Amino acid sequence: MLRTEEINLKKDPIVQLLFLQLTLFLAFQLLAFIGMLWQGPQGVNIKMEVVRLFAMPYDLGTLAWKPWTLFTSLISHEAFFHFLFNGLFLFFIGRMYLMLVDSRSVWPLFICSGLAGNMLSLLLMQSPGMQPYMGDGMLLGSSGALMGMMMTLARIHPNLPVRLLFFGEVKLKFVALAYLLLNVLMLGSSSNLGGTLAHLGGASLGLWYGWRRSQGQDPLNWMYFGLSRRKGTQMKVSFRKPESDEAFRSRKAEQEFSLDELLDKVHRKGLDSLSKKERQLLDKYSRNS
Repeated sequence: MLRTEEINLKKDPIVQLLFLQLTLFLAFQLLAFIGMLWQGPQGVNIKMEVVRLFAMPYDLGTLAWKPWTLFTSLISHEAFFHFLFNGLFLFFIGRMYLMLVDSRSVWPLFICSGLAGNMLSLLLMQSPGMQPYMGDGMLLGSSGALMGMMMTLARIHPNLPVRLLFFGEVKLKFVALAYLLLNVLMLGSSSNLGGTLAHLGGASLGLWYGWRRSQGQDPLNWMYFGLSRRKGTQMKVSFRKPESDEAFRSRKAEQEFSLDELLDKVHRKGLDSLSKKERQLLDKYSRNS
């Protein structure tokens, strides 16, 4: 069950993303309704004209006049089931990401993964043979960005157990691999080839970012814009007795034992079973690992 402290529009980046996507989706549907009231069924064209202001066009000439669509397309959905699936995906993957990685990198990773997917799709769709697959000539949705988030999480915590309908408990690495292979198989016959390419582009960046994070590096930290520091902190100088090798090994062993206990509890009962203090410890150990 979702705890109330997790729903915070000002502090929670996942809630912020969901709120933006929901707001735009509802706005598109309201425009469709207003168009039908004024002009009948043909009035939905009003909505589509507005949607085109947010969707990324495949035509480079049109994109040059609408460069903002490289970003706005990542949070926009026109179809109900497209919005619903991506919203649920973001909610569940996002909660795990916040708990096991950090909150500061959510927006940077979402944007960079989405841009990587958009750019791969845009470049490959310029090939002459791709013209029949362009459809209405625009790309819309957050799927590429979500693929990046899932692949990052799977690369850092590959053995994290997740519960799937009809399949039961499965390790995250197998879920990510299956989703990746599914998109590769869809390359030859997909009616939404541009979207499939965006998925693979976002997944590639997510795997790269997860690999760098597992090496103790964060190549996106330049996008945190001061979030890594607390406001109003002052530099303090303290003198501490050097820690002996035996004390260091003892402390590390205690931390590893505590982390194993937390991961075992997640494996048995799921992430929701952790208390607030246990979540903070898990987040601390994950950042220091």
